[in-house]
Amino acid sequence: MITLYDKYGGFDTFSMVVGNFYQKILDSEELSPYFEKVNMERLMSHQTQFIATALGGPDKYESVDLKSVHAPYKITVPHFNEVVELLEESLDETNIEQEDIRSIITLIAGLMDKIAVNE
Repeated sequence: MITLYDKYGGFDTFSMVVGNFYQKILDSEELSPYFEKVNMERLMSHQTQFIATALGGPDKYESVDLKSVHAPYKITVPHFNEVVELLEESLDETNIEQEDIRSIITLIAGLMDKIAVNE
C-alpha cells in the first residue's frame, strides 16, 4: 500500500508544506506572538519529521510529550483551530487531494487536547 508520504513526493513536498504553513502562522497577528522566541528552523525541521512519520514516511521523528512542550504557551482552542485551518490551506495549495487533506486534518485535530488549554 502506498503511503500519503510517498503519494505526494515524500520529504521535499512536506517540507514545502511546512514552510508555507509556518509562513502563514508568522503572518497571523493572532498566532505570531507564540513564535517570537522560537527557533523556527529547528521547529520546522521537527514538524516536517513529525508529518513525514505520521503520513507513513521514514521514522526520524524524535517524540516529545506534546502536553508539556506546549503547556508554557497556553495555546487557546481558537488559536489551535486557526493553526489547523492554516495547515489545511497549506495542504490544499500543494494540490493534495481533499480526501487526504481530511485524513491529515483529522489526525492533527485529534491532538488538540495535548496542545490547547481550556479556558
